[in-house]
Amino acid sequence: MNGFGILKWLVFCVFLAFPAYSAVPTQVVSDTEIGKARTQYGELAARRLSALKELIETNQSRPERLKLNLVNDFFSKVTFTEDSVAWKKKDFWATPAEFLAKDKGDAEDFAIAKYFSLIALGVDEKKIYFSYVTSTRLKKSHIVLTYFRSPKSEPLILDSLTDRILKASARSDLIPIYSFSGRDLNSGSQSASKKDFASSMHQWSQMLNRMQKGIVK
Repeated sequence: MNGFGILKWLVFCVFLAFPAYSAVPTQVVSDTEIGKARTQYGELAARRLSALKELIETNQSRPERLKLNLVNDFFSKVTFTEDSVAWKKKDFWATPAEFLAKDKGDAEDFAIAKYFSLIALGVDEKKIYFSYVTSTRLKKSHIVLTYFRSPKSEPLILDSLTDRILKASARSDLIPIYSFSGRDLNSGSQSASKKDFASSMHQWSQMLNRMQKGIVK
């Protein structure tokens, strides 16, 4: 990726506002959700949720870069599955608890679970963005998590297509489209259609509501 490509990632992600959209939950997995997962999906599902809870509780003081590795490695064990198979729906954004209980999900589910886990570990949410991209490898739209150590640093990409955390310059297969954070759903490119943006807002709102209420589908 050349200098212009990296600059595009920076412009694409950094110049977003953070209005008071909705409170971002700081607890990724609750005891209530663990109990519901055990009832609905079995003991192994409950253990997966408990393992995430323990990871977050025992790694609060670790260096930030290590926190990224721990979270990325943890969720790399989940099976990538399209929503039509996992949830029998065209599009569904699962909460981290639902994602782990089901033990499968698509790109949005991986990104959401990593996002909330990093925030719970103490990573500033202003460093993390959900980034819609075009994957030249998949030949379709895709979503990844982008992390900025500082506003001017080259972003790191956390992607469900690989278990490696790579710099944007190493991901020439990803073309940025638009981005949003947990407190802001804001178009980062004129190429993002209004329909896609409205769908993102709806899915995010529904997912956040279930997460705040401790619902596990």
